[in-house]
Amino acid sequence: MEYDRPKDADTTGTLAVDGDEHVRLVAEIPVIQRLPIGERLLLARRRRLDQVTRYERLQRHSAAGARHSRRTGTGHRGRRAVRFDGVVALQEAVRRNDVDEGSSTTL
Repeated sequence: MEYDRPKDADTTGTLAVDGDEHVRLVAEIPVIQRLPIGERLLLARRRRLDQVTRYERLQRHSAAGARHSRRTGTGHRGRRAVRFDGVVALQEAVRRNDVDEGSSTTL
């Protein structure tokens, strides 16, 4: 059985398997079960190589975007820290049984 790369494999940039791809893979199961072990292993290696290639492409794309955001100043640095209401901080202190922090928290 020849391994056919999905038509959009080079352009997807994601690792998500869409519904059509899943249906195609499930439909192949009976055919794959009849293959000799050597061919199954070869098919699995090719699919894994394709998966790793797509993952690396996605990582390069993400890294390039992160570098761009650092240069343009639109990254995480400009964002404010997350602040919680006093009640939430008190609940967290109670959950951790932290008496000192719980007594200093005001509602």
